[in-house]
Amino acid sequence: MATLEKIRSKSVLLLIIVGAALLAFVIGDFFTSGRTLFGTGTTIAEVGNQKVDVQEFQRRVQEASEQAQQSGQRIDNALLQQQVLDAIIAEKLFNQEVQNLGLTVTDAELTEMMVGKNSAYVDRMVQQQLGLPDAATAHDMAFNPTKYGMPQEQAMQLQQYWLQMEQSVEKMLLQQKFQNLFTGLLAANDLDAKALYDENTPTANIIYAKKDFSSLNDEEFPVDGSDIKKLYESEKNRYALTEPMRLVNYISVNIIPSQADILAGQKKVEDAILALNNQPETQGLSDMPEFVAERQMLSQADVDKQARLKNALDSLSVGNATLVNKSGNDYTIAKLIGKSQQSDKVTLDFMAIQGTKAQIDSLAGLLNGGASFDSIAASPLVAQSQKDMEVSLLDANATAVKELIANRAEGVYFTPDTLAENGRIVRIAKRNAPTTVYDIATVSFTTEPSNATVNELESKLQDYVSTHKTAREFADSAQAGGYTVFPFYISASSPSMGNISDSHSAVAWAMDADKGDVSQIFGDLQSGTFLAVALEDIYDDYTPTRDPQLNDALARRVRNDKKAAKLIADYAGKANDIAGYAKLMGAEVDTTTVNFGQQFVPGIGMGESELQGRVAIAKAGELVGPVKGNNAVIVLQVTGIDNEGRPFDVNENAVRYMQQRGAARMGGNLPAILIGNKKVKNNMNTFYK
Repeated sequence: MATLEKIRSKSVLLLIIVGAALLAFVIGDFFTSGRTLFGTGTTIAEVGNQKVDVQEFQRRVQEASEQAQQSGQRIDNALLQQQVLDAIIAEKLFNQEVQNLGLTVTDAELTEMMVGKNSAYVDRMVQQQLGLPDAATAHDMAFNPTKYGMPQEQAMQLQQYWLQMEQSVEKMLLQQKFQNLFTGLLAANDLDAKALYDENTPTANIIYAKKDFSSLNDEEFPVDGSDIKKLYESEKNRYALTEPMRLVNYISVNIIPSQADILAGQKKVEDAILALNNQPETQGLSDMPEFVAERQMLSQADVDKQARLKNALDSLSVGNATLVNKSGNDYTIAKLIGKSQQSDKVTLDFMAIQGTKAQIDSLAGLLNGGASFDSIAASPLVAQSQKDMEVSLLDANATAVKELIANRAEGVYFTPDTLAENGRIVRIAKRNAPTTVYDIATVSFTTEPSNATVNELESKLQDYVSTHKTAREFADSAQAGGYTVFPFYISASSPSMGNISDSHSAVAWAMDADKGDVSQIFGDLQSGTFLAVALEDIYDDYTPTRDPQLNDALARRVRNDKKAAKLIADYAGKANDIAGYAKLMGAEVDTTTVNFGQQFVPGIGMGESELQGRVAIAKAGELVGPVKGNNAVIVLQVTGIDNEGRPFDVNENAVRYMQQRGAARMGGNLPAILIGNKKVKNNMNTFYK
């Protein structure tokens, strides 16, 4: 029955874990990328012709929720739902790609992986999950149950476990085949490897002078809508949206204690310390439920590791309490309840024997007679054994161990059980010397916002929302109202507003609102935040030029282009060397190094592709420029080219190519590659508000 219970408890978890592991390479960040799609009816998500039914989705959410709860994680339901939906979509897109490529797993390949020469992976899984020696044994037990005297119900569950594992292994094999194709498709040939080497090996030493665009007055370079539109249209596809987006402005108010709450909290802590000092143990806290006490026994070594606690105990007498630590609104109090000298740890040798009392006594006699522990542990009568097992005698659950070893001598095996059969053989290998042991009550307290504070924060925000009923008023008046407005882009795939937990209700409101609307207040004391939202704009297929952030970015680029054109016209041909250009620019001559493959040019900036290209073809001593950079106009001269470095190695540079431009680099974008130009439809808010 032990195997049956393991199957019952592990089969669903196994499927979840293995399924996730098998697809990790493909979907990677896609699990949390926020790209999901929804339709009507029972379709909660859709990408291209791939649909997710709400019943499948709910089942997977339930499984993930149970797993998160078992691990003790705090669950944001909207975030969990989004992660599950992303995973399902990723799986479906991957499966479609595998089908389009015609990838399959033959029966022979699957058999070899499950029970053949390549079964080591599955063997380990069976050993860990079921405690069986290998996968072949598990298969034999599942499909030949009479051979093992296994009840039919147990056999059917083992069969189900096996079939689930087969499906998971089949997915893994498909994953490996896909990975091999993907890696091979984006591998470097000899020319690629040599080109990468040539780009990165020559390093030019240059002297330069630059005139920053920021040194010119923006007002002298006006930018109008036609300028922005022209730049936008030239690269419009960069701003394509896979699903409709909405721009919101939101105000978040952290629900935290007021100054009055903090002072009241300090008074409560003082009262608690006084009560602890005046009454035994922790009885003084009996009418103070906000204070949580934990009793523990700590050795001197344990105390020495906690500097603040050690300092407090060094000056604390038995029966007294003191404040040990205050961090923000969190307080820690310690009360010394008792202090003694005793052994804190013991090291045991242990055996569990399946046999008669006489057999157990016989084995104990052999051990005391000089037989080695390992030789006796190999006896078929020994069901379990452990040598040098260190046990804390200060643990709250150590009572049984203390009773077991009471008055027992070190180094002698003994049999503590008096039953006629089955028992234990134990030896105290080592008992730590007595040390100072502290009996301590550690008390924790957190100052929470009072009801009056919570009501005041909510009322103030409500007044602001009520008196600023349009999105423009909401944003423009925030600073005067004592608030900060944060812009944020959302879609139906957004599980939260910004990084605010449990804020999906605000997202759902914004997805249903009309442009210019202002929301009610969301949040409560449990979420820790009050939230108000205004819908600024709605974008469908593309982020438009009216978007504030995009408009500012495009305007800045257009303005810099105009500044660059003027500066180049002003400086071109007006000097014969770098010093002359530096004088014209009112700048200093500086030095740096440049090669074609680098991302950042020291002293100049990121992504300076035009500059790097000009340097790559320049000859030593040649004056280059003025050249338009991202943030300045630059004139430079190559003073020397350093070609020293590692000699060309095709294999080394092929690996670098894969990391920088090949499969390893592209793998991170694989979810987007699988989506391609498919439109994302998302109807999450229809199902979950």
